[in-house]
Amino acid sequence: MRYFYCLLFVCLFDISLYSKCTTVGDGKWWTPATWSCSPEFAPPGCADTIVISAGDSIYVDAQVDLIACGPVVVVVYGILQFKTGTKMKLASGSELIIKSGGKISPGGGGGNSNYLEIGGNTVWTAGDGSQSGPLTYTEAGPLPIKLVSFEANFNVDKVDLRWMTSVEINNDFFTVEKSNNLKNWEVVSIIKGAGNSNVNIEYFEVDYSPTQGVLYYRLKQTDYDGNFEYFNIVPVRVEKKLNNEFSLFPNPIKRGEQLKIQFSELINTQILIVIRDTKGEEFYSKAILHYEEGLLIAVPIDKEIPSGLYLVTASSENQIYSQKLVVK
Repeated sequence: MRYFYCLLFVCLFDISLYSKCTTVGDGKWWTPATWSCSPEFAPPGCADTIVISAGDSIYVDAQVDLIACGPVVVVVYGILQFKTGTKMKLASGSELIIKSGGKISPGGGGGNSNYLEIGGNTVWTAGDGSQSGPLTYTEAGPLPIKLVSFEANFNVDKVDLRWMTSVEINNDFFTVEKSNNLKNWEVVSIIKGAGNSNVNIEYFEVDYSPTQGVLYYRLKQTDYDGNFEYFNIVPVRVEKKLNNEFSLFPNPIKRGEQLKIQFSELINTQILIVIRDTKGEEFYSKAILHYEEGLLIAVPIDKEIPSGLYLVTASSENQIYSQKLVVK
């Protein structure tokens, strides 16, 4: 009768009145003594957040149908088990989040006899076996990546790229790509993922060679099994100052390639080119005589030079220029 009253009450009033239900020990889902809820209704019906505490093992011993509640969140730090033939049905927009150390388990039975359904889609069955966290189930199934944000910002002569995830499952690596026409894409960099995580992780990367005008950046995520997905595209306007600057390309550069250097305002003069790493160690130094505007200086990047970040300095009698170079 208490459960019926909870459902009826939620149909009449906003479900945000129901903040949280937390387990207080091992037990069955529909046993009121298993839970501590606010407000006082227990077992949990339409609580906004339902928490199975670490160390607690909770049995779904009879069907749990919370579709009428609207979206709810079930967070599992302990163990959520199903007895033979039992089911849990959650409304569209709901999430079942298994934290690190938590687990969803068939408990008893097999095949499709026990299952979790969200938004009318079966996202887990007993045939899938026990699954440990960190893991998040939505109506689309297990969520490999939950992206909190992805930003691209022009910064003087480069583009800073930042993104944050709150969930990662079997995440092998990210690929940052860019385009100037939304048709042809090139790889900016590849960054190792966290594998499995259920905490906020922030990533930072830099495009040191953006072209003038509007550029588009997108993020690609690849699983260990080779499956991948793309996230939203972010535009950024690049407005470089062309006076009293010099250009490096390609940048990033591979070892064994030649670095091309071009200046915007230097005529009939001598240029000293120096390449140092971030610790100040010198890897290249050469004076170029009688440089003329429009011509390129070719600097060989030795195959033995370590991969990393370097500073290229070009100095004349009365001017000095510097720019970062990434060697892969």
